[in-house]
Amino acid sequence: MNKFFKIFLALFTCLLVLSACGKKKDEDTNQTISGPKPSLSDALNTSGISLEKYQQIKYTDQQLHGGSSYKKVVSLLGNPSKTTDTTLTNNAKAKQYTWQMGGNAQLQYIFVIVYKDKVLSKGYQQNTAAKIIKKAKIEKISKNTSFSDVQATLGSPLSQQEADGMSFMTYQYDNSHAYNLTFKDKKLSAKQSVSLNTNN
Repeated sequence: MNKFFKIFLALFTCLLVLSACGKKKDEDTNQTISGPKPSLSDALNTSGISLEKYQQIKYTDQQLHGGSSYKKVVSLLGNPSKTTDTTLTNNAKAKQYTWQMGGNAQLQYIFVIVYKDKVLSKGYQQNTAAKIIKKAKIEKISKNTSFSDVQATLGSPLSQQEADGMSFMTYQYDNSHAYNLTFKDKKLSAKQSVSLNTNN
């Protein structure tokens, strides 16, 4: 379980980055915009979903102990907008449930991955970067910084995915680039600068 679970999450995080789209373009596509740290609570509120409800969605551990059921998630978020079949790296079948937000919402969607009626992973993506983070500020974050400390310093990311043992966050630093941050056991283990797909 441990091996396939980590590989699956590493692959899935790529989808979060590639789906980043609809960002406002400036004349200088590498312009860095500074501002107050974006708040996940504010982003969720624009979608009609409270931070408290999102935080009540619990993912299972790598032995499938604990974690929210699909029924529990529906009780919190309502019926999903979209259901997709997905295959884990051990060829097991799972479901991805997506809650698409309205056009005026800051959040584009929330998703959960469910396997054997257990939430394996949860995450979200914002419609825009909300506030683009200065590249230098992201680069100052050192390895082994905790997941919560990164959020406290940088605010809510463009996209985020959480699971037992591994988590991912993406922070945008200009209109076409972002940093993928990988966490193992809630500690920062890697940072990678990537190009965003802004052609959609």
